[in-house]
Amino acid sequence: MKIYGLLALTATVLAAFIGPASASAAQFTAGKSGAKIAETTLVKHVFTVTGSKTECSEIGFTGTTESTEGSNQRAVPSYGGCTAFGFGATVTNSGCTYNASAAGTATLEGGSCTMTVQVNNAFAKCKSVVKAQGGLSGVSYSNGAGDVVGKANVTGVADEVTESSGLCPLTVGKHTNATLTGESTVQAEGTTVSWDA
Repeated sequence: MKIYGLLALTATVLAAFIGPASASAAQFTAGKSGAKIAETTLVKHVFTVTGSKTECSEIGFTGTTESTEGSNQRAVPSYGGCTAFGFGATVTNSGCTYNASAAGTATLEGGSCTMTVQVNNAFAKCKSVVKAQGGLSGVSYSNGAGDVVGKANVTGVADEVTESSGLCPLTVGKHTNATLTGESTVQAEGTTVSWDA
């Protein structure tokens, strides 16, 4: 009886420490690993720096499903068809990868990661640089028909405006209040993907 009592006590302590057996972490699930991923924009992605918006209509994610079950998914982003502050703009990715956590946070990673937003014309010259950073919250997921819908409402992004002249409305200096919003569907070629809470 003492042994059964000790086992029951041990089980109670472990349950209190690690939580119920049914608790599990959020994860991404794919039908196979190594499947090419693709993005379809549902709501235009908007990057706001010091109150001014950069919008891009052509967005691409390059990458593959990392495993059949995992808590993270990486993708290399590219942007085209961009406008900023009423002007045509370029958004250049140099060495940056998005690392999305199924728990709702994101990291911009890469040893020499630099994401640059630039306007350069006769009326305005603007340049804003975003470097590698983590702990960005405000990403949520839902499941579509064999794909995952990701919605970004990310705040507190650090950036540095290195140039602002002419009609450019940006304030030169380092900032920590940039935001990123948008909504996309992510598919995997030849298989299904899902998000499991």
